[in-house]
Amino acid sequence: MLADNDKDALELIALDLRLEGHEVAAAVDDGAEAVAACDREHPDVLVVDYRMPPGINGVEVARLVLDGGLARRVIVYSNYVDAKVIDAAERLGARWLQKGNLAALRQAVLA
Repeated sequence: MLADNDKDALELIALDLRLEGHEVAAAVDDGAEAVAACDREHPDVLVVDYRMPPGINGVEVARLVLDGGLARRVIVYSNYVDAKVIDAAERLGARWLQKGNLAALRQAVLA
């Protein structure tokens, strides 16, 4: 499952993961839809961007998804680098990765 408000980034991540043999159950462009899609699909992994205005951010999505048991794991994949945000994601049990490093994302999805 993927969530990113940047359509180009969403398409690139989906293509890359599909080429690696992963099934992408859904690719959505906002946080609320990510939570709803996880509720429908119960994916193994949700890859979510941090900033997806105007709705809820990726850390809040991670909290809702993990607390609700809607996905096994959440990866917050973002260009937004802030120690407080990274710490908040990790305290929830989500993994944070800097956007653009597709090799690291592939490894994180498999972990």
